[in-house]
Amino acid sequence: MPKVNCAIYTRKSTEHGLDMEFNSLQNQEEACKAYILSQAFNNWEYYKTYSDGGISGGTMERPGLKTLLNDIRTRKVQVVVVYKVDRLSRSIIDFHKMMQEFDKYGCNFVSITQSFDTSNSMGKLTLNMLLSFAQFEREVSAERVRDKIAASKAKGLWMGGTPPLGYDLKDKQLIPNSQEAELVNLIFNKYLELGNIQATADWINQQGYRSKCWQTASGDKRGGYLFRHGSIQRILGNPVYIGKIAHLALKRVYPGKHKGIIPQEVFEKVQAKLGADKEGLREHRRHIRADTLLGDVLVDERGRPYKLSSGQQGIKVFKYYVIRDGAHLSVGQLDGLVLRTVQNADYADICPRTTAAELSKNEAKTYLERVVCQKIDKECYITIYLKKQAFEAFLEKHLVENPPSGGVYAQIKADSIILKDTFYIDNVSSTRLQNGTANNILTVRQLNESLVRGLARAWQCKKMIVSSMTSREWEKASGMNKRTFARYLNLCYLSPRIVADILEYRNPRNMSLKELMTLASEAVNFEKQEKIWRTE
Repeated sequence: MPKVNCAIYTRKSTEHGLDMEFNSLQNQEEACKAYILSQAFNNWEYYKTYSDGGISGGTMERPGLKTLLNDIRTRKVQVVVVYKVDRLSRSIIDFHKMMQEFDKYGCNFVSITQSFDTSNSMGKLTLNMLLSFAQFEREVSAERVRDKIAASKAKGLWMGGTPPLGYDLKDKQLIPNSQEAELVNLIFNKYLELGNIQATADWINQQGYRSKCWQTASGDKRGGYLFRHGSIQRILGNPVYIGKIAHLALKRVYPGKHKGIIPQEVFEKVQAKLGADKEGLREHRRHIRADTLLGDVLVDERGRPYKLSSGQQGIKVFKYYVIRDGAHLSVGQLDGLVLRTVQNADYADICPRTTAAELSKNEAKTYLERVVCQKIDKECYITIYLKKQAFEAFLEKHLVENPPSGGVYAQIKADSIILKDTFYIDNVSSTRLQNGTANNILTVRQLNESLVRGLARAWQCKKMIVSSMTSREWEKASGMNKRTFARYLNLCYLSPRIVADILEYRNPRNMSLKELMTLASEAVNFEKQEKIWRTE
């Protein structure tokens, strides 16, 4: 009889008690190991333990669970053993998805404290009932916590978490920190002076200020990062600084028990300025949307509209449709792809001897009902819906002797004309589109040549270091003084993930070489570097 590899999965919803010498995860693991040992006559053998501490069972975003599922897919595991069913999942939908994965790869599931047999209908009913109660318990607990938080905030109490810059936490109360309070006042006043969030962040960083430092429950030190656009924006809009507590979910603000550190009139001026900036941004986005072909009609497979984004380099403005996984598709390229698809489609079944080759961009906007873009990995499926009656009238005006064929075939529905096409996303800096319906290459992000040149120069400096050259020879060969030479040299000690992101065009769009050098010099370990990098 072949051996059966048994994997143990353990989970705990909170981090409370995980630092104890013998915690809940270890208790679950020992009980499961004893059960596997009792099944030795079935040739069961312990393979590995997968753990997730401090993560809810209502989500599939768990590192240990993801690793377990990958090992199941590679057929390294034949049986998954858990202490209770709700350790694996507290969501019926997620559990059924996992059971389908288990069945697909021949993996069995065992709960050692709940006896049921899923090979018959009664066992499946029992399992579903257990999961229903587990999900109900999780949802009731979540509602109870949300109600408690809402009631506590209505009384002006601080509900935990890292205290904001300007305050310390003592006996669960916010106490002003005089040194940090001066920095908060400086940020508010500097924003009123400069009138720009990013300029304020840059100035604060240049003065040597860094974000709040604190210590986690496990003793790890956090904070001390550069200020970014988002962090300054959160500070400027936080009513905690005028002695109030905000409940974001309910969109309400309550009087707090703590003391404010920003004058009311200064805070109100900042909010008025922020509101004006937001209105200007909305007007800018309306202008961008009006200048696009798909701005009002592009949606994903669930009907959610895609967002528009823009960036500027010198006098050149880049416009993008923001895909929901973070990728950016060029507005010009995607608009051009859709327009060419409509122009070159085969409309023989609708109106023979016609062509839409002369259709302009402005005309196309009047005929587009909606465009659905579904992205799967690097492949995008696009479905174009045209207003049937209006577009048929357009086609009847464009009769030709020999209409071109070979384009996308048009399908006729009750109220729409449907065109389906496919294109591929490739991480290239080229803006050219290849001809054909299945080989259209769209730029996701452009290469930041400044960062790449900086990395190349850094490794040239590293080669000089390991050679027999003297420091004066380094300066003469590189054309840099010692300080600049050292700043370039620091780039050789960046996290490999950051280097890969830069070379694969996944770097933050506005990151400059100067900021990258600052990151490399101030964040000495890879983990800290990557955390700052991800916040860009």
